[in-house]
Amino acid sequence: MRLRTVTMAGVLVLGLSFAGAARAQSSLSDWGVADMRAALTAAKATVTGDGVLDDGNPYVSAKSAGGLKFTVTGRVCEGPAGAKRCKGALLETRFTLGSDTEVETKRKQLDYAAVSIANAGDGDLLVSRYLIFDYGIQRQNLEINLSVFTGVAEDIWGKL
Repeated sequence: MRLRTVTMAGVLVLGLSFAGAARAQSSLSDWGVADMRAALTAAKATVTGDGVLDDGNPYVSAKSAGGLKFTVTGRVCEGPAGAKRCKGALLETRFTLGSDTEVETKRKQLDYAAVSIANAGDGDLLVSRYLIFDYGIQRQNLEINLSVFTGVAEDIWGKL
């Protein structure tokens, strides 16, 4: 009986150790292309491509379930070319309007705390959201941030 109790206690401790390790793995202190592709898919977006920018930082292109095209680009990245890990992610989409004057008019009408809205020039309205991975971000929180960005951007798209 005593051996079975000790064995069960050992199994319980081992199980708790694995649970702690699983919890630790669900947080990202930085991201790579594979991480972002997985998060985008979990957020119901379709990944349309990925690659490396001129500065060597990664990007992932995607399309939301509602048809919105957007990109996620790496910021504050380190590591070898093609395998960089980034501490920041910039989510962006652009809407082309008739002129910069029209962009300025719309920009002043749109007020969302979750995104930044700017005049990108040449009649482009830029909608962006910056995510910071310092000290970790839960994978589910990353998915929610992606969904918030696409939801707000789709709402803006509907108002243009």
